[in-house]
Amino acid sequence: MASSTIILTNKPEMSYTGDKARGDGFYGYSDGLHTVSFHVNSFTGRIWLQATLLEMPTEADWFNIALTTSSEYLQIDADSKTLGASFTGNFVYVRAMVDRTYLVDQSYAVGLHGAVDKIVLMI
Repeated sequence: MASSTIILTNKPEMSYTGDKARGDGFYGYSDGLHTVSFHVNSFTGRIWLQATLLEMPTEADWFNIALTTSSEYLQIDADSKTLGASFTGNFVYVRAMVDRTYLVDQSYAVGLHGAVDKIVLMI
């Protein structure tokens, strides 16, 4: 049975990490299929997805999930759109991160940096 969870919404910060959300492995599903949609509004930055195989992970237990064949993150430059990706793995938890540490201006302004409306995980 498919279910969806919002794993990240906008915070008034340059870079931040969302809360963990239960992945396919948490429920014992064997196919490992995850689908995620990214909904951004005038967003500038990088979005990373991370996963863990542990039920009680520490920060060191998280690893990046490749979102494209050429990169582990999505880089968006002042664009409003909805993007999708699918990945496979028996991950216990999944989380999303917004990264803008590569930008020169590190003072967050929604008019300049845009927003993540939501990131939705479907398993």
